[in-house]
Amino acid sequence: MNRREFVRKSVLCLLGMMAWDANWPEAEACREPMIYKRFLRFTEYEHRKATEYIVIHHVGIPDVDKDSAATAIHKYHQEHNGWSGIGYHYLIRKDGTIEQGRLPEMVGRHAYEHNQTSVGVCLAGNFDVGQPTEKQMALVKELCRWLCRKYGLDPRKKGVIVGHRDLNDTACPGKNLYRKLGDIRRFAYDGA
Repeated sequence: MNRREFVRKSVLCLLGMMAWDANWPEAEACREPMIYKRFLRFTEYEHRKATEYIVIHHVGIPDVDKDSAATAIHKYHQEHNGWSGIGYHYLIRKDGTIEQGRLPEMVGRHAYEHNQTSVGVCLAGNFDVGQPTEKQMALVKELCRWLCRKYGLDPRKKGVIVGHRDLNDTACPGKNLYRKLGDIRRFAYDGA
């Protein structure tokens, strides 16, 4: 390679790096959060035809604010509810770990009459008696921002990020998480 060819390739490389570097924060901001796949077995599955909103839940074990794992909820939903498996697409544990429940493209079983067009995000705990952890709040915001981008949802629009109680007769996601939905919506928009 002669000197002219070397300089030309070096400039092109530098310009490419500058272009990549200029876009890096944007690409980083919409990156999928770390989601642990649990590969749970379901007895039946149905593909979701559309995604119009995100429904926020809490586990809500009566009078107890404790951590829960996707595998335990999966077993409970099968054995006690008679469902094919865990109803939520994502579970955020107390330590901030995000576990996948149902496959994201499949119909959930988390909000009666609204499962065909929604993604279910559940936080471990009972937020009528406790508070979500800082890690849970940070990760639910990241997850909702990423889901809004993935499905082309505008978190500013009414009914895009909702609490379970907005759709059904329930206290879910608990008063202490429900009052933080505005923060989740703002973060999802500001990062969008």
